Amino acid sequence: MKRALNAPVYALPLFGRARVLHKGKEVRVPRKGLGLLYYLALEGPTTRERLAQLLYGHAAGLQNLRVELHRLAEALGRPVFPRGQDPLALPEWVRLETLGHGEALEGLEDVGILWDWVLEVRARHEASSGVPCRQDLLRELSALRPPFLLVLRGRLGAGQRLLAQGLARVLGLAFHQVLRPEGLVYLEPPYPQVPLKDLLRSKALLVLSLDPGEEPRFFLELRASYPVERMRVVELAPLGWLEAKEGFLVGVAFPEAARAYFMAGGQPEWIPEWLACPGPPQRPLAQLRLRARWLSEPARVALERLSVASGTISEGVLDALGALPYLEELERKGWIVYREGYRFAKEAERRLLYEALTPGRRRELHERAATALTLAGPSLEEMQHRLALGEGVGELLPPGLREVLSGEALPVGWVGQGPERALLPREGPGVVPSPRGFAAALLEPGEEAFLELASLEEALLLEVSGEAYAPPEGLGFLLGLRTGGKEVYVRLAGAFLHRFLVGPGSLHLRFRGPGVAELALRAFQARPGHHKAVVLTA
Repeated sequence: MKRALNAPVYALPLFGRARVLHKGKEVRVPRKGLGLLYYLALEGPTTRERLAQLLYGHAAGLQNLRVELHRLAEALGRPVFPRGQDPLALPEWVRLETLGHGEALEGLEDVGILWDWVLEVRARHEASSGVPCRQDLLRELSALRPPFLLVLRGRLGAGQRLLAQGLARVLGLAFHQVLRPEGLVYLEPPYPQVPLKDLLRSKALLVLSLDPGEEPRFFLELRASYPVERMRVVELAPLGWLEAKEGFLVGVAFPEAARAYFMAGGQPEWIPEWLACPGPPQRPLAQLRLRARWLSEPARVALERLSVASGTISEGVLDALGALPYLEELERKGWIVYREGYRFAKEAERRLLYEALTPGRRRELHERAATALTLAGPSLEEMQHRLALGEGVGELLPPGLREVLSGEALPVGWVGQGPERALLPREGPGVVPSPRGFAAALLEPGEEAFLELASLEEALLLEVSGEAYAPPEGLGFLLGLRTGGKEVYVRLAGAFLHRFLVGPGSLHLRFRGPGVAELALRAFQARPGHHKAVVLTA
């Protein structure tokens, strides 16, 4: 039954002092009646017996509740509930207002025995009133209307709960973490054991958090039975660098922001954890270890051993670390993936597991891996283990990269700075525009980003300036420039300024990680002068 257009609407602000508003003005309501309205708004239809227990906590509660309902009707100027209604349901002309500031349900702590419930509600909405996350996706999902099944598939730290809380606020729905007939109901493993028919009849917006790997029976049964027009599955990828900067990292200096973003692998729940800790945060590590308990013990031990191997893991290393018998289980459970070889599904997870190894255990495993790789010939995979052992690796590097680590001299000339020339960058995979000019964030081993400049008509002095972050191990974050058949690499670290003398023709920039960099490009007519520049001309 639709509400008449001229029917009064009463609002219950969730945040700040608990009160009833009508046309922006506060309506004086008895405190127990106020608590009753908020409870119905947040928890859905509730029996009179349950409400009497919450508000009075004694045997005469039902009689007191009847008196309270009469007082509430007098305060609002109309009957609030139909005679004999049980369970009681919030009338359609009263709504919960989920926008606002302050602590949730201020002032209801001392009403009846609502104290524990008030604390629970505040815990539910703590994250939703904080930093915005995935705003573009939230706007897209704001068109959803219950009843509906929304599945959020993502890895640990992807922020499924945070997104569900934000969606509840956008839609003006009460947020629940247990099954309720209405509102937004957020469910995560272990899922409740309830009849499927009850879920299919639900009038709530069900939001299901789904871990990677093998799909649980609970989800498969829902997907097989839920109407396709009332269901959607969303894959939650890590946040992009610029999205994280505008949210969790707003106002944070670049070195600190880039470190937190990179170490968290772009996962919204983990970024604040790394931001707050100088070392590996314990909460994400505890989450990983808890999830690893679903593995058999030999597979879990093999996973911990494999954490010394970044990027693609050769068969020899898999064998040396005793992981070959457990690859199927690790892949099925979502810990590793096959991409031209086995590797960790997420580098941020590998790093946390690696940090948990004792120094002696790390050294032993690196030695086993390096020994297995020696017979296969020089490789970057062997290089990472030799670096971890503190050994020289110059002979393992391909030409072009050897100079970066060894410090071998690049061809250098002295150039002057003439009039500035316009550059015409073209779209490149992995490079995005930023307020500084361009940004590239490479979170996984082997990732690369490219930027191509329109063909240059004359020799130019190219300036590349900005800031970069890379983890302390490895080669660092590298910038490669190629033109006229020549290619050189420089390491980008901290605040940097590099100058290159480039000849006419096409110019390609390649970023190799892992790491994060923001940079600006400027070009000037080249003249004789005193600026030191890497020479890329014939």
